[in-house]
Amino acid sequence: MGNRLYKYDNLKAVLMFLVVLGHFIEIVEGHKLLYLVIYSFHMPLFIFISGYFARFNRKNICCRLIFPYCVFQVLYTYFEIVILGSKKLSLTFIRPRWFLWYLFAMIVYYLLIPFFDVRGYKKRCILLFVMVFVSLWSGYDNRLGYDFSAERIFTFLPFFFAGYYMKESGSKAARVNAFSYKKLCAALVFIALIVKLLGLGIISKRMLYGSYSYEAAGYNMPLKLMILFIAFLWIVIAVTLMPNVKAAFLSSIGRYTMPVFLLHGFIVKLVGKYYAGKGEELPFAYAVIFSIIIILLLGNKFVNCIFTKVFTDEWVQKLIKFLGAKGGRVCLRKN
Repeated sequence: MGNRLYKYDNLKAVLMFLVVLGHFIEIVEGHKLLYLVIYSFHMPLFIFISGYFARFNRKNICCRLIFPYCVFQVLYTYFEIVILGSKKLSLTFIRPRWFLWYLFAMIVYYLLIPFFDVRGYKKRCILLFVMVFVSLWSGYDNRLGYDFSAERIFTFLPFFFAGYYMKESGSKAARVNAFSYKKLCAALVFIALIVKLLGLGIISKRMLYGSYSYEAAGYNMPLKLMILFIAFLWIVIAVTLMPNVKAAFLSSIGRYTMPVFLLHGFIVKLVGKYYAGKGEELPFAYAVIFSIIIILLLGNKFVNCIFTKVFTDEWVQKLIKFLGAKGGRVCLRKN
């Protein structure tokens, strides 16, 4: 892959900033259009990139997905109960708290890789077409929702495997990644059209969350198809326009997004409680500043090293291995 990885590291850094900013905008008055623009692509693109870097590895699924999900499900639940004073919550692992649905979805997607890891361009296109159909059809089932992140898993499924298939598509992927001024002009036109469309008010934030049925969000299959198309269009634009160079801060932050993703929620919730207690709205300028500070403080090698040691179960495996080796030596001495 060579330097092409820098493109995706840069994209991950920008997306991580938008994820944090999007959560801060939820406690900011106004800026509805910006919120819709961010939510029209930031999670589909993030999931696409996650698929691009995905590898089926049982140990990583346990260490870097299942274990952190369980730990942060506990932490965020009791944080909201003890610190924020929420009395309606109880600990459960079948309904992910807030953005932890992403980890739950990743667990499912990674487990599906052996079943969808097919060879051949035509077979992959057929599978992606089926996934889009499943994504669209899931909107009719009112039983799907936040439990097990079921609705979101179905909704965003095509984006994950589109990224997974793209990494091995060779020349076809290279044509998408290649930059040209014609593509830049076309991208600017499409961006203007998308923003104009979102400004018409026919697409609501509930439709973009991917967690509601058609009935619950008040839309239909053609509108969801339009939303999926807009997200795929954003992905093509972002992958094409992002420079394929190592940027000083972006590339570094993009490599260490997990601590930012899983820890920023505590800060957002505390800031929200502070301003709610004062009866005020968070100023938009503060939301931007807080978002920049968070990704700079948490998105670095030092924090990631500590985070990995504490919030993955690698230390548990090392401890078991150490105790096993120590116990073996004791037995040998006794014999």
